Amino acid sequence: MTALHDVNEAARLLAVSPWTIRAYIRLGKLHSIRIGRLVRIEESELQSFIAENRVDGIAVDPKNTEALEHA
Repeated sequence: MTALHDVNEAARLLAVSPWTIRAYIRLGKLHSIRIGRLVRIEESELQSFIAENRVDGIAVDPKNTEALEHA
């Protein structure tokens, strides 16, 4: 079983707001699982989302500005 993240955890991991995560789900950019009223996102779905949205094949860690300086 893969790890499940709630909207707030997913937002923290992607360095965006929870509202952005909800918008991605609503637009079909990010797939979620509903368990009753709870919304969960699989770890593998977050990894796929990151891989599909890379720019020029480079993923930038927002906490690591060193990658931006060398780009």
